[in-house]
Amino acid sequence: MKWTTANLKNPNYSENHEIYVGTHTGSFKKITVANEDKPFLQQNLQEISKLDKDSRVTALGFGNEDKSEVLIGRANKFVQVYSLDTQMAQTNLEMLDAPVVGICRYDTQLIAGFGTGKIQKLQIAEDMVLSAGDNIAHLRQCEVERKLVATGGKGRQNNLKVFDMDAGKQVFSSKNLPNDFLELEVPVWDSDVGFIDANTIATCSRHGYVRLYDTRAQRRPVQKYATEDQMSFATLVARDHYIYTGTTMGAMKAFDTRRMKNFVHTYKGFTGSISDVHLDQSGKFLVSSCLDRYVRVHHTDSCVMMYQCYVKSKATRVLIRNAVGKEKTDDDVVLVGVENGEEEEDDDDVDEKPQEKDDEYDEIFNSMPTVGDKDSDDEEQKEKSTVKRKAEGKNRKNKKKKKNV
Repeated sequence: MKWTTANLKNPNYSENHEIYVGTHTGSFKKITVANEDKPFLQQNLQEISKLDKDSRVTALGFGNEDKSEVLIGRANKFVQVYSLDTQMAQTNLEMLDAPVVGICRYDTQLIAGFGTGKIQKLQIAEDMVLSAGDNIAHLRQCEVERKLVATGGKGRQNNLKVFDMDAGKQVFSSKNLPNDFLELEVPVWDSDVGFIDANTIATCSRHGYVRLYDTRAQRRPVQKYATEDQMSFATLVARDHYIYTGTTMGAMKAFDTRRMKNFVHTYKGFTGSISDVHLDQSGKFLVSSCLDRYVRVHHTDSCVMMYQCYVKSKATRVLIRNAVGKEKTDDDVVLVGVENGEEEEDDDDVDEKPQEKDDEYDEIFNSMPTVGDKDSDDEEQKEKSTVKRKAEGKNRKNKKKKKNV
């Protein structure tokens, strides 16, 4: 699909999705893509007037397995637990530091990571604070083992680290690659991390590399992708054998963990830095937020852009889930052109109504030849013309014979 600035929805995109967007201005929005009549309608779930000027959304994540609550981290030390069922903020906590670069939930505990390198665990008898360096960019939780969280940041002291929040200690720390041919240290900047499983972790960097770690094998990456081109990765999401990354130059790439020599997919349509990416439950659709103020949905296999919506503010974080509610039935289908409160007439009733007789129409219709009649007339005309030509030819021959005699 060609690049365009218009809101669009692919006719083949019929998934029952809801998209939640956090913006640079601090607004938290909901877009119901499954709404057939208004698929681009945006609903502000929080009043912007009550938000602080420095309340931009810096972290967004689901708080439970059924995805009925959203954890919102902001740049002003505050974290909110928002219930999607009641559409109200249940908890508003002031954190230890700011900005919040990642937030997740484990049982009844909230785990938040800050840009200063600290990790705070709340809602227990005594708050726990761990150190992950001094400048981390992101914190992610493992969906398989929810007690595990991973962090990554800028500099060798802020490389990939994995923490066990039950034990309250660090269980893994990555090791940098060997020095280059000039014996200089390879620069490190893990801008985002993602769990593939409990032991396999992917990272991307502003320095243009994507690395894959196996905590059971070694501290250095087991596979990696690196390029000399100006490709600065800002965010990623990993699932099964694939890693989906977004860059600061408005490009989105997909990598296969079984062959990391090059990327396998490229997704187009962006005009700004990609700030966040997220997969739906099936893994077939990839939603992304971009600083060009658009939210987009791509099909992971075909790379086709299925949906694009302008959200009026710079989108910083995005989530996607299946809409909750009963499935549509034949009785729930609303037909286009039928006003509310009006009943649609059945087809059987329409057929039974007597229609007015139109003599002029009947005369025109009766005078129209059928296909079969036309064909037979043409064949008959051809036979007559053939017989006539033969007769004329015989007459000419007879006249010539008489003249010769």
